[in-house]
Amino acid sequence: MQTLESIVGILWGPWTPWIILAAGVIFTVWTRFTQYASLTHGVNVVRGVYDRPEDPGAINHFQALSAALSGTVGLGNIGGVALAIGIGGPGALFWMWVVAIFGMALKTIEITLAMLYRNTDDPDNPHGGAMWVVDKVLGTKGPIWKIVGRVAGVFFCLTLVNSALLGANMFQAWNVAVLSETYFQIPRIASGILMAVLVGLVIIGGIKRIGQVAGRLVPFMCLLYILSALAVLAISVEEIPRLLLLVVTSAFQTTEATGAFFGGTMGFAFIQGMKRALYSNEAGQGSAPIAHDAAKTDEPAR
Repeated sequence: MQTLESIVGILWGPWTPWIILAAGVIFTVWTRFTQYASLTHGVNVVRGVYDRPEDPGAINHFQALSAALSGTVGLGNIGGVALAIGIGGPGALFWMWVVAIFGMALKTIEITLAMLYRNTDDPDNPHGGAMWVVDKVLGTKGPIWKIVGRVAGVFFCLTLVNSALLGANMFQAWNVAVLSETYFQIPRIASGILMAVLVGLVIIGGIKRIGQVAGRLVPFMCLLYILSALAVLAISVEEIPRLLLLVVTSAFQTTEATGAFFGGTMGFAFIQGMKRALYSNEAGQGSAPIAHDAAKTDEPAR
């Protein structure tokens, strides 16, 4: 356990969120605020305006987006955000917003790079990700750098698998099981088995089935998520101005506002907000590019 905690401390040390945020700021300036400059073009891409059956790939742009969003919209954003606010105080929410804005540019760049260096030897089943990027880029700089690229790629794969199993699937499965038992008296083991079977039926079909299922379920998930959020806001609409002020002021206080379970500083609120924002939008995490690499396109930035 101590070894595991030491590894987590290194990977999620104080420097990690700052580096990711700095990368987002750099890419925002470098791309001249692609978060907004590319919005209308992005809508046309998702609508299928640029879909061409002859392009390499397994799924269309909308299915690729849905597959990526399927891991970012859900209970993790509800229970996880509440947990971040409980630990880091209301100020954590402000830093979630900040990181989310700059994370859009970071995510654009990481996915574009993955598309540039993806493997399309089998046009109907392309694959890529950060491991392919570092291997192909560093591999051209000499034998030593090729070894460095391979080691970095393997390390990335191991950490990503760990994140997918422990940080994503187990956390969300636990949320579902606890809520189902609390409100519907469904045993946790039953919820777990049912979810494992349903997810297994989808995953066994490969990226095409994942894209097809996500393309149908994710829009409904997003709509339900937004409507639920609006309903909560509508119930407490008179409290919104006061809460917005509390969020902003708490983000810059040296001592966290009353109500935070563990208290903390402005930096602690930032760390919690950063971690939750990264979990919610996957910017810098490297999992989204793997889903997008299956998209049918010959234009990486698309």
